[in-house]
Amino acid sequence: MIDRVPTSLIPAPAIRLHAWYRSAGSLLRELSRALNQGQTLLRADSGLPVGTHLVLVMSTDCLTEPIEVQGTVTSYQARGDRHEMTLRYDFDPGRQRGRLDEALAGLRAQTRRPRRTTRVPLTLSTDSAALARGLEVTVIDASGSGARLRVAGERLPAIVRGSRLVMRHQGHRPGMRRPLRLVLEVRWTGARRRSGGRSTQVVGGRFVEPSESLRKRLRALLRFEEARPQVRLIALEPPRATARGSSSKGLPTVRRRGLKR
Repeated sequence: MIDRVPTSLIPAPAIRLHAWYRSAGSLLRELSRALNQGQTLLRADSGLPVGTHLVLVMSTDCLTEPIEVQGTVTSYQARGDRHEMTLRYDFDPGRQRGRLDEALAGLRAQTRRPRRTTRVPLTLSTDSAALARGLEVTVIDASGSGARLRVAGERLPAIVRGSRLVMRHQGHRPGMRRPLRLVLEVRWTGARRRSGGRSTQVVGGRFVEPSESLRKRLRALLRFEEARPQVRLIALEPPRATARGSSSKGLPTVRRRGLKR
C-alpha cells in the first residue's frame, strides 16, 4: 500500500513539464498513452506531495500552441533515495479541439502513399484475460477501416492470416456506453520476437462490417474525443475452410449474447 502525504490547504501553483516531439505522430501516441492509461508511475530523485497539480505541455512543429494535459499527484512513497509518485491525468478535448485538429492535420500530411487512410498512433490496452492468462494486447494504431495490434506474453496464441479477433467496445462518454461488438480480420502477421522469457508479435487487419454506431465510436476515438474506452478481447476465431480451400472472405460474423451490432 502506498502511503499518502497530507495536502496543503493553500493550493500551490501548477508545475509545468515541457515536452517537444519530432512529429505529430509521436505526440499523438504519447497523448493516447497518457489519456487511455489514466495514470502513470513517476520515479524521481525528489518527491511531490499528494494533490500537487502538474501540467504536461506537449509541442511539435505543426502546432500553433501546445496541447496541455492536466495531472495531479495521487500517491507518494519514498524508497530510500528514490521517490515514487502516481499521477492521474485529466484532459478536456473540447477546450483544445483546434490544437488537436492541427496535430491530426499534420499527421495526414505525413501519410505516404500507397496508404489511402491515415493510421492514428494509439496506445490502447485491451482486456485479454478471456483469451489467455498474462496475455497483453495493445492497439498501436487505427483508422476507420482497420488497426494494428501488438500481442505480448509468455505464450502467444496462433494468430494467422484470416484469423478473427472478436472484441467488445464500451465507450466512456454518455451515449457510448452500450457494449458493441468489434471484429478485426487479420490480413498480415509480423515475426515473433523473444526477449526475457516473453514473445511479442504485431498483427494488422481490417474491421469486419462495422455498424454505423461502431463507426461513430471509431471516429470519436481517432479524433481524441473519447478517452479510456473499455476494449475487451473475447475470442480468437481461426480461418474457416471454404469449398476452394482455406479463406476468410465472406465469413459470417459471430453473434454473442449481450453484444449489439
